[in-house]
Amino acid sequence: MFDYKTGVYIKVFKIVFLIFIGCCLFLIPICHAGLTKFKAGPDQVLVLYNEDYDIDVDGSLPGQDSKEVAQYYIDRHTDPETGKKPYLLGLKCRHGKKHLNDWVIREKSNDNKNGIEYTRGKGGPQLNEWARDSRFVELNIQQQAVPVDWETIDISCRSEKTKTEIKIAPKISGLPARKGRQTVYPEIKEGGGRCYRFNAKEIFSGTVWVFVKVKDHAGKVVKNLKLKYYDTEDFKFSILGQDEVPDELHFQEDVAIPVKEFLEDNDNILPDGTVLKEHILYIVICHGLPFSCEGVFGIERGVTSKQSNHGDLGSLEQRLQTLYYEWGTKIIPPVISMYMSGGPDSKAGVKNHRITSAMRYPMTGNRWNPYMHPDTYSFLSKKDAAFIDLPPLPLKRKQLPQYFFAYGVSRLDGQGPTEAKRQIDYSLYGSKYLHPDMDIAVRKLQKKEDAGNLTDQYEKIDQDNVWGVSEEEALGFRVLSYYGGQGIPFLGRSLEDHYQIESPLEKTDKPKWSGYYPGGMDRAVYSGNGWNMGRGASIWRQVDNGVTISACGGPAYGGGPHITNATFWDNRILLRYLLRGRDLGECFLLSTLYVNWSTSLVGDPLYHPDLSQTIVDKASPRVRSKDDIKIKLIPVMGEYTGQLTIPIVSTKERPEVVTLELYYWEKDSRKENVSTWPIYSTRPKAILRNLEPDTIYFYRPVLRDPYGNVADVSKGFGPLQFKTGSKPETEMLTRNGKKSDKHWQINLLKRKFFSESGTLEVMYSSTSDGILPVVRSKEIQVGAMPGASSHPFKIGGPSRGRKKKAPTPKGDDITMILRWRRFPLTRELLFKAKNGKEFTYAADVRTPWVKMTLKDPIRVSEQKHIKIHSVKLFNDAFPASEGACALSVSKFDTASWAEAHR
Repeated sequence: MFDYKTGVYIKVFKIVFLIFIGCCLFLIPICHAGLTKFKAGPDQVLVLYNEDYDIDVDGSLPGQDSKEVAQYYIDRHTDPETGKKPYLLGLKCRHGKKHLNDWVIREKSNDNKNGIEYTRGKGGPQLNEWARDSRFVELNIQQQAVPVDWETIDISCRSEKTKTEIKIAPKISGLPARKGRQTVYPEIKEGGGRCYRFNAKEIFSGTVWVFVKVKDHAGKVVKNLKLKYYDTEDFKFSILGQDEVPDELHFQEDVAIPVKEFLEDNDNILPDGTVLKEHILYIVICHGLPFSCEGVFGIERGVTSKQSNHGDLGSLEQRLQTLYYEWGTKIIPPVISMYMSGGPDSKAGVKNHRITSAMRYPMTGNRWNPYMHPDTYSFLSKKDAAFIDLPPLPLKRKQLPQYFFAYGVSRLDGQGPTEAKRQIDYSLYGSKYLHPDMDIAVRKLQKKEDAGNLTDQYEKIDQDNVWGVSEEEALGFRVLSYYGGQGIPFLGRSLEDHYQIESPLEKTDKPKWSGYYPGGMDRAVYSGNGWNMGRGASIWRQVDNGVTISACGGPAYGGGPHITNATFWDNRILLRYLLRGRDLGECFLLSTLYVNWSTSLVGDPLYHPDLSQTIVDKASPRVRSKDDIKIKLIPVMGEYTGQLTIPIVSTKERPEVVTLELYYWEKDSRKENVSTWPIYSTRPKAILRNLEPDTIYFYRPVLRDPYGNVADVSKGFGPLQFKTGSKPETEMLTRNGKKSDKHWQINLLKRKFFSESGTLEVMYSSTSDGILPVVRSKEIQVGAMPGASSHPFKIGGPSRGRKKKAPTPKGDDITMILRWRRFPLTRELLFKAKNGKEFTYAADVRTPWVKMTLKDPIRVSEQKHIKIHSVKLFNDAFPASEGACALSVSKFDTASWAEAHR
């Protein structure tokens, strides 16, 4: 094989394919009443970041953002007593082409998707040719509109090597059908089609040609086929493909080899002689590194027989998980034949059994992930799970053959470093304070003053053998969704807490929640849920709203294997072991079924919420000093607006996250304004709106943690105030749109004046409900043309899809407003009624700002049932509304709109 590190070719000997090794009979698990607990040290984690990353978004620290996340992880996890901390490694493209700065690591070669190599010299299949297996010649002939003369069907087989040709008498049956996982061949039915099949390899070895001629009763040829078949014995497993260039070369040289060199470096050996490779248990991939790369050897794999469900890409996490699996030396898949639907001549009735590599099959279960709990996803076959005292990861890894040496690998990511850093903060908070009472709905129901640990409930859980939802209920957590008994989502934040409602919400079949408490889990299993799919994918919304643990496709579509209902983790398994004293990194290994797949796991591997150790948080949040509070004021639309940032005290020993309610008022005024930051953070922010020039304002920040502990910052520091500047002198630029055919157009002569703040107002009338004008430019897209499946909403950043139907009812003189600002960050689509009241329809105020150049022109298009009256563009914009700054924009209030638009 090809040695990626030395560049030398090494002969590969034929070794029995070790798919049975993972059963590991010497590791037969034993059921116990308890669980051996294990908690990794911070120095057992390797943190990877992208040295080539050149993005530094607004709101982050100076310097590139990938390293910022990595350094934050190390700072937050460094042990204050021992000084032990995670290891740090920056990766960079060794080819000078920044291969690590795309969502996927692009490769030079891509010819080994099938994973086999022809060994008989010339005459082998072309690069994209399906090599049909000569053992399985099968042809299905449907009855034609003009009946087939079955007696005239002629089938012959010719050897490519000897040119000998003989007539074939195949097996004949009715058309095949599926019965469970088996194919059955029924008796011939009068008036039905027929199936013809035979084993050509029993006739000729090597490549053969099969000729099929079918006539109707008039003697007319209705089918004339010439089909090529190959001998499986003429192929061997391929590592490189025809061009002898590895299909995963860039992954190996830019990622795998540098990581191995670091882990095996003599300078990194521990004082006791342990090689870092053996000491490290978990690998963290930080924001800024690619989501995806080639699977092992660039070979496609898929969960069904459909070619469209196969793909050669995988997640970067799962590729690093098996970094030390001995692919190609101890693990060599055999050449096999696989039925694949479709393919060449399939429309003519040919059933294709394709010669390929066994790696096309999903690598699932204990034989490929021997760290997995044996009952992972057993509920799909209606089998109960058993609670087993599985050996902790370090011990398990020593007991297994070295060719199954693995790491727990997960990702910390989001649109910018803020979300990734928040996942770390939530991990620390949940590791100390996770408890059912974190949920305000549970807290109010139980009215407990002192909630202890939950070990008392363990015995009953063991006795009743309950998992997932039932375990959540037994432990006292509020169940949000049954999700097949798994209990996902977990720890969604109650609307009572989100909106600080005094009385409990009315009980419904669908519990109401928004965002997540620290430790919250969620995931969405559908084909398009991948990092590479943009803001329409669930993973981005979950991360935006504060999820601590999630999963998606590293690639979804775009070249990866199809996501299945078992692609992500089995939450029954993960929850049981996570809450009883194992790390999240190990629990991911325990609860995932697939290896070398597309699964991207999100979360801090050191997250360790052992419910026998966690406590209720009773301490109020703290701010270190008044000087830490920062207020930035800028002129906006003839007034001032501002943004307050207030960092709180949060340490490894006493982690804290809070929401913020900011009350502010003019001096000598009793009218109090309020602005909120709705998501838990160590650095909450709030926008101050409608500030008058030359005015003194007092303000009062109120911090609230997940347990409802409140701190009024002004009580500790005394009156807090700031003063706005003099009346701003700004140049208000206005551009009026001009009508041209079916659209209005605005030409931007001085577009730099509109690139960082702008307001687009469109007044129109509609004779139909749910229609809005369409705005289009390179960087601004709102609304969809007829026939589109969704309304895109994009302003200088990634697109967010919305439902196809807009909320506005028909009417006259409706004003649609589009606003954007770089600071305070604003992207908002509103509708203004006749009485001046504004209604937010869509917003994005947390995706970091992307520089806009605003290429000419901006077009506003009329649709059927819409008449545009005017289009205006201004070079300034109000800050985002309170509704836009919520976790999600509330449903458009059509009743209030009708009242305001009379």
